[in-house]
Amino acid sequence: MSKSQSAVTTLDALVVGAGISGIYQLYTLNQQGVDVRMVEAGTGVGGVWFWNRYPGARFDSESYTYGYFFSPELIEEWDWSEEYAGQPETERYLNHVVDRFDLRRLITFEQRVVSAVWDSEAARWTVTTSSGDVWRPRHLVTALGILSAPAFPSAPGLADFRGEWAHTGLWPDEGIDFTGKKVAVIGTGSSGVQIVPLVARDAEQLVVFQRSPNWCTPINNFAITPERMADIRSRIGEIWDATQLSPSGSMHRPIMESSLEMAADQRRAHFDRLYDSPGLIMALGNFRDVALDKRANDNVTAYIAERIRARVHDPELAERLIPKDHGFGQKRPPLENGYYEVFNEPHVSLVSTGEEPIVRFTETGIETVHGHYDLDVIVFATGFEAVVGSYNRIDIRGRDGLALRDHWEAGPRTYLGLTVAGFPNLFLVGGPQSVTGVIPRATDFQADWVAATVAGMRERGETVVEPAEAAEDEWIDHVNAGIVGTMQETAESWAFGSNVPGRKRAYLLYAGGLPQYRERVKAATADGYRGFKFSS
Repeated sequence: MSKSQSAVTTLDALVVGAGISGIYQLYTLNQQGVDVRMVEAGTGVGGVWFWNRYPGARFDSESYTYGYFFSPELIEEWDWSEEYAGQPETERYLNHVVDRFDLRRLITFEQRVVSAVWDSEAARWTVTTSSGDVWRPRHLVTALGILSAPAFPSAPGLADFRGEWAHTGLWPDEGIDFTGKKVAVIGTGSSGVQIVPLVARDAEQLVVFQRSPNWCTPINNFAITPERMADIRSRIGEIWDATQLSPSGSMHRPIMESSLEMAADQRRAHFDRLYDSPGLIMALGNFRDVALDKRANDNVTAYIAERIRARVHDPELAERLIPKDHGFGQKRPPLENGYYEVFNEPHVSLVSTGEEPIVRFTETGIETVHGHYDLDVIVFATGFEAVVGSYNRIDIRGRDGLALRDHWEAGPRTYLGLTVAGFPNLFLVGGPQSVTGVIPRATDFQADWVAATVAGMRERGETVVEPAEAAEDEWIDHVNAGIVGTMQETAESWAFGSNVPGRKRAYLLYAGGLPQYRERVKAATADGYRGFKFSS
């Protein structure tokens, strides 16, 4: 349905966000017999795979490890066409899931949540949407996504630009035709690296504005044949087990032996194999010491820099495409398909904004400190106000009117990455301090936990649950301890909010790995929900 059926709806649980995590949360709560509904800002399901429909958008995790595992029938009936599926296929898959399990009737679209206020007397949330509708759930579950609040450059004048422009995270349904046009792509993170080769193919002129380069490695994607799909199905239990044992929730696990003790030629052969393999194996299946020891990390960065130099003909340009400000893995490394070769084309140029800052947008293009670029189209591949941005854009208020954005002013505060002190019956799925790697492999565990907790409360006649401040403090200490002694400790990336001007530096995710995360949550739950307080 596209509109709310009533102005005020009272129910047991409301899920916010129809991405892959929210869809599974809706399924699990519905399976438990909970009176649950979902609201979604968009006109369709998919979350990041609904909004990010720019050319080149695709998985960087193997399709069959990112999809759902909960239904053997679903696994049997869905054939993935590529090892790393593109956005259109992923959106089709999520629509198939919603209809396959009769969930669409529980979703109200075009309902962006504006505010959520806890009512202590009624022990309910009052949730107001952009349409003016009001929802009164006992439990509020946010599945907002960690990359769903688009960020833009601070330069003024965009409203004056007379050409077309779009953010990769808010791509228009009708798309953009780049044929024969002068185009700028601003940003060289994952979305920029994916879209640049496709823009370059059609545009008359392409200017890439780069704040800082990333350590990009080839995706090496390939089609999944019927024979391979059959093999995947025959090994689905093995694949599931691998994702549960991997720190990243993928099929890949780090190699525990020291790379520094290997002979240089052996290490080189190992790096060659990883570079030529599909996906994120260079990051997720490399030696563990690459993430811990700068000497080991330097060996990887020297190797990748050498590969970049071999692919970019102009030596000076190659150096500008090689990061100097961070080691491999300190930022999530984008996967590319012909990205570096684009810069060998005469109609493509690179602007480093550190050397040539953007001053303003004009009616006809972009003005920098060195001159003006005439443009027909501007693509903002400038990323997101990650992890907390989607929460900060909603007025969420807990006990005594406490605003969540104030509670998180110095960085997110959660208990187990699932709940927040002072915000009863608020559950976070795929939010701060809980996920990294293949996000659905963390959030399916979280969604199961939320559904079991809500169902258990109903059985015991309990109406309110919230964590203690001391438990929240303990969790924050554990989260911060997880990056001590690693390359992440000194990283500057969106995982620390470093891409948002003025943001206080705080680690926003969880670096302990998914097996440790699950065990921590399971241990607290088995110990009588240690750290939580329940009331009727």
